[in-house]
Amino acid sequence: MNPRLAALLVALCGILRSTDLYFRNPVIKTLPVIILIAWEHLINAGITLPVLLLKRRYFAKISLRDLMLFLGVGVGASAGGVLCFTQAFHYINPALAVLLQKLQPVMTITLGALLLREKISRHFVGWALIAIISSYFVSFGLTNPFSGEGKELARGAAFAVAAAFFWGSGTIWGKMLLQRYDQSFVLAGRFFIGAVFTVGLALFSHKSLLIDSVLSGPQPLIGRIAYMAVISGVLATSFFYAGLKWVRASLASILELFFPVSSVIIMWLSFNRPVSGVQLAAGLAMFAAVYKINQLTEKF
Repeated sequence: MNPRLAALLVALCGILRSTDLYFRNPVIKTLPVIILIAWEHLINAGITLPVLLLKRRYFAKISLRDLMLFLGVGVGASAGGVLCFTQAFHYINPALAVLLQKLQPVMTITLGALLLREKISRHFVGWALIAIISSYFVSFGLTNPFSGEGKELARGAAFAVAAAFFWGSGTIWGKMLLQRYDQSFVLAGRFFIGAVFTVGLALFSHKSLLIDSVLSGPQPLIGRIAYMAVISGVLATSFFYAGLKWVRASLASILELFFPVSSVIIMWLSFNRPVSGVQLAAGLAMFAAVYKINQLTEKF
């Protein structure tokens, strides 16, 4: 693939993902978060179900270890990640929740070193600490974390960081599965397990999927949910992986900035929810640290 086209696809992924805010932010004001996530997973599972049928021969080779890994990517990375990310919107500016996702490389590399025994540079710890300290100021700015407002910010930041952990760890579980299965089967399995889990949790919590509100009613929500699931979900992720294969990790970390930068602009101009100067500066410091971390990993 042409390197410029590959870079464009990675950048376009970030822009498409940020447009999710136009729909996710308003929808969670009328629909419980778990119901929204369940519908997203049902749509994604429906799209990828043919893959499971076409590659059903893989089911015979799934071991107990593989099943646990599939649960990790389905229940953790897919369902848990989106659930925590969306829940964070109730407490903090969604743009800040997006900014905190830049901690994912720190978590992924740390887990890779612990579980896969991947080598890391001795400089990694220093840059990781800078990223973590910066994430504190992204979350709180200069607000007292023990004040009433600070506690709300802490809850939102905790959900956002939990999402980063689920998605970061999902990279490790997915990498282990890709040693035995192809990418399309792993992705389809992730969405199917995520759908089973989220639908079950939604039915347990709310006794229904609120079908009338989603499919009918004065303002049906299915169109917005479908956009989040298909355009800013499956399509954006497909662009990312298609381009990532041909782009160096350090360049990808720069191109991925289109996601948080676009999110900040959308929340500021469309929802009148700007971030403070301190939070923006901390975000830039965190990006710089993650960029250096990605450069270090390319040397190993």
